[in-house]
Amino acid sequence: MSRMAKYAQIIWPQPTDGDVLARNHAVETLISELSELTTRQAVEAADSIAASLVGGELGSLLGPKAERAISAKSAAFVLDGNELQAVICLAVASLVLVQNEPIENDSWSPADALAASLWSALTFQDQLEHPKMEDLRKDLIEACRTRVREVAHASRQRHDVPDVGNLTIPEGDVAGSRANTAYKRATAPVIKALKDNQDLDREELDFLWWALSGYSTLLEVPLSDREPFCRAVASGLEGATLLRRLPGDGFRHVVLRGVEKTDGRKLPGLVGELGAEREGLGNQFDGSWCMQFPCVFPLITTLVSGKAADGCTIEFDARDWGARALLEASIVAMEGRPAGVA
Repeated sequence: MSRMAKYAQIIWPQPTDGDVLARNHAVETLISELSELTTRQAVEAADSIAASLVGGELGSLLGPKAERAISAKSAAFVLDGNELQAVICLAVASLVLVQNEPIENDSWSPADALAASLWSALTFQDQLEHPKMEDLRKDLIEACRTRVREVAHASRQRHDVPDVGNLTIPEGDVAGSRANTAYKRATAPVIKALKDNQDLDREELDFLWWALSGYSTLLEVPLSDREPFCRAVASGLEGATLLRRLPGDGFRHVVLRGVEKTDGRKLPGLVGELGAEREGLGNQFDGSWCMQFPCVFPLITTLVSGKAADGCTIEFDARDWGARALLEASIVAMEGRPAGVA
């Protein structure tokens, strides 16, 4: 199946079969490269891809990978002056990866991190002028949104607890360790299922008590005492810290249950709405690794710095800003869990 057929005209007005086949090979190589990133690198990759779609540079993580992948079938290719080809191949590779990579039990694989981060970054961009590039951006957003929702649901399914397996002690094992090794092998699936279920139970209990309290530990006031924009952002940031998996629709609905619809605000307008509370909301992220990736974390980086990036005309109402706060903070929280690999 051709990965590039739909998007090749972004690069060439009239692409040839050879052009498409060569870039298909590059995409397949990049799918493998992206799947081998750490989760932290996957967030960096998403930030780089999103920035490059609007004219930024690919950076040292992805630039060399893309150049090698493309030049393998196009010996004359160099990245300098041909960044568009590289970013399109990377974007298509990301699209295929988030669509096809199996969902793992720990719910935070490189594909999951890439999907959540691209969803965050690309939904904070204005529409692209090139119609086929905009199609690619929209396809990526939909694929990433779909994967995050599927991961959020699948990773919260309780495990059936199996019976303890048979104790089998191989003849060749050292005598002193045979029983211990056999016992661990027989009980490992049971213990893992119990621990995973306990983790999900703990998440639900913590989240439920927080929701019932209606109190903001960030602001040290009841959430109902604050205006909608402040209440929404605080709820999203705090709700994310209690989650053990990526947020599903149900968690978002609970986070936003007390936030009414409002008029839209651009990011600078949101900073004005938050006023003096902005610093308190951003303090927990000051100095954090996420500050290196403003495309993935536009809200968080603005809460910390107090300065909104220029250029984006996106407007959100209070509920949408709360949903964005939940998504951005959930990526930070997931990367801080043991499954996150820095």
